[in-house]
Amino acid sequence: MERRRSLRVAALAATVLLASGAFAQGYGPWSGARMGPGMMNGSGRAAIIDQNDDGRISSEEAAASAEDVFTAMDADDDGEITKDEYMAVRMGPGWGWNTERRAAMQANKEARFGEMDADKNGSVTKAEFLAAAQAHFKAADQDGDGQVNPWEYRRGRWL
Repeated sequence: MERRRSLRVAALAATVLLASGAFAQGYGPWSGARMGPGMMNGSGRAAIIDQNDDGRISSEEAAASAEDVFTAMDADDDGEITKDEYMAVRMGPGWGWNTERRAAMQANKEARFGEMDADKNGSVTKAEFLAAAQAHFKAADQDGDGQVNPWEYRRGRWL
């Protein structure tokens, strides 16, 4: 059971962690994805979220993914994510050699946890997590059409 949960957490963490600032922080869904029709069916993380393979992530697809990520992160199934549960999930394709950058990314991740914890009680409820995911999705959806395409994502990374 524990191994299965670990595999599920790893698989879902490899998707975009919307509430963790995936669009805004630069480890979002289109890293590694190819451009053009069917662009989500490449090796990018968005391929997992883009269920209909139309090259865009809809609000519904993003919400479903955020729910799955929350469930995977909630290791003890108590309906809340603690800082330890949140920090235990890797955010990226590997540990890398740049320890300075890795430390900075972990510090940013810890700060994002604090931002999600709206009531500052040391844990993030599903409602708090989904609210943060929705805010990040809306920020990424720069044209307000209810979908995020690779161009919107990349513009957010370059700012």
